Amino acid sequence: MKNYLFLLLLVALPACTQQEPASQKPKENFIVNRVLIVNEQDEILMVMEQDVWAAPSFLYNKRQFLKESIDSLANAYGVKIASPKLHGQFSFKYDYEPYATIRNYYVARYLSGNIRIPEPMEEAKWVPSEQAIAMNTVTAIKQITRQIITYPNVVWGASFLVSHEGDTHPTKMVEDFYPLFEMVTEDDADN
Repeated sequence: MKNYLFLLLLVALPACTQQEPASQKPKENFIVNRVLIVNEQDEILMVMEQDVWAAPSFLYNKRQFLKESIDSLANAYGVKIASPKLHGQFSFKYDYEPYATIRNYYVARYLSGNIRIPEPMEEAKWVPSEQAIAMNTVTAIKQITRQIITYPNVVWGASFLVSHEGDTHPTKMVEDFYPLFEMVTEDDADN
């Protein structure tokens, strides 16, 4: 059952790299969901926490359905979104921890609302997609975001290995991007 749940969920890097007391560090695999919220100008909502810029994310650790969790994330930032669509599922292993993570990436269209900054976030703003890709602080998040933005009609997979060197967490792709499946567009459905 745990493995099935991991396939449905998404993992975010800040949740993996935050310093936690040893008693609170995860001992089992876990999942974080990252949501690329895109407005009508094709800008992406970007947030900063602990000097890390990325699209909003959350650990899937509350008693909520996945869609409820994604809506709760959007509400925390003061925005309403259209139904999110899965665009990627990525696995991460750590050479310094006993667990692995699954990171699911969703894309959702912004509908309305004014951005607010929930704690512990430091900043949140709309950023043009190319600039948003460049401003991602973490290399793996940057690579994944670029792949999803560049090829929006495919749900992607890939695998990454995270190391620990001093205060940094260098990450290398160990399994290149591969398509999990292509999305059916309205044009495809009409044919």
